[in-house]
Amino acid sequence: MKTLSSLDIHYLINELQILIDGKIDQIYMPDKKELLLQFHIPSKGKKLLRIIAGNCLYLTEKKESHEEPSDFCMFLRKHLGNARLREINQKESERVVELVFEKKEGIEKLVIEFIPPGNILLLDKEDKIISAAEFHKFKDRAVMSKMLYIYPKMPYNLFELKLKDLKEILKKSDKENIVKCLAVELGLGGIYSEELCKLANIDKNEKPADLDEKEIKSLSENLFILVNKKIDNFSKTIENSITDETPKTELRYEKQLKKLRDVIEKQESKLNEISSKIDENNKKAELIYQNYNLIKDIITGINKALEKHSWKEIEEKLKGHKIIKEINAKDKTVSIEL
Repeated sequence: MKTLSSLDIHYLINELQILIDGKIDQIYMPDKKELLLQFHIPSKGKKLLRIIAGNCLYLTEKKESHEEPSDFCMFLRKHLGNARLREINQKESERVVELVFEKKEGIEKLVIEFIPPGNILLLDKEDKIISAAEFHKFKDRAVMSKMLYIYPKMPYNLFELKLKDLKEILKKSDKENIVKCLAVELGLGGIYSEELCKLANIDKNEKPADLDEKEIKSLSENLFILVNKKIDNFSKTIENSITDETPKTELRYEKQLKKLRDVIEKQESKLNEISSKIDENNKKAELIYQNYNLIKDIITGINKALEKHSWKEIEEKLKGHKIIKEINAKDKTVSIEL
């Protein structure tokens, strides 16, 4: 699944302002790092925000079926149920999104980290960690309960980058070409880095340190244009890209898995049927064992009667017998009830 770049998140945050003042109706958590927030927006109705920490977020109309809520999901429902969204923002140009909620008890913040491996955190108004999907200790920060949350930070804010900052980045870069430098050191990602090079009319394979003043200025000006570009319905673009990326092999295996499950279900049903018959036959065997002498006497009596009478005659004589319920002259069988 495609991981959102810093610029992707920037575009989405502008679109997600539609959720401001919306009230949380329900929270679903299909997976450990996946959230589906259902909002009710005044005069706009319901909106669904899908969040996959470490990957993406977008508005959607698809509400998939969900299993029993996890403990963390129940915790979020308790804290954010009926809370109103007052702000949604990106932390500088980092791949971190903060949703600020207001409720009767005060302010709480839901923070989503899109830097792999990704995380979901609930903070109080002072940015202290109340809980998280996962707790970690990194080299430069820690995600632990009751600790102050410190988001991962790059040396530069892409959205406030000055010309002198860009010059310094290019000068110090050890990347083999300009497109890799922009993708990694500015956090633009590969697609936007290539687009920026085209806009600035710069060879993407040129070394960062080899750019002249005119090229650097062109990069800076076009970066500003790229950052401030308006994109409509970006959520749909993200959702479609996720759908398109679903591997065909995965779909094939899902079909095979369904067939296998159907076979297993049929086998289990057959086993249950056999097991039921075994239980029934065991009970019959137990009854026969307990009434062995009685059954032996009946068989002996009928065999003696057959020396003088036909099956049909014996059948007529034994009608209404307490134990012998049926004599089938055609099949030459006797049915008894114990």
